[in-house]
Amino acid sequence: MDDITPGLPIICADDLILSSVEGVEDEYLVTTPLEDGRRHFIPLELVDRVDDAVYLTVNRDELAEYL
Repeated sequence: MDDITPGLPIICADDLILSSVEGVEDEYLVTTPLEDGRRHFIPLELVDRVDDAVYLTVNRDELAEYL
């Protein structure tokens, strides 16, 4: 996952833009602060692909189980 860089949008499988990448720590994608003011950690196993954004394999509702 070397192609994940800070500032890339994080997009759920339902095309919802969740946030932006703050960085990668161990096996987690770190988000910029969400509506709750906190950074969140998303397991890298949920990343489908990385292009002009980080695309996840789960939709926003499914992702809530991990946050």
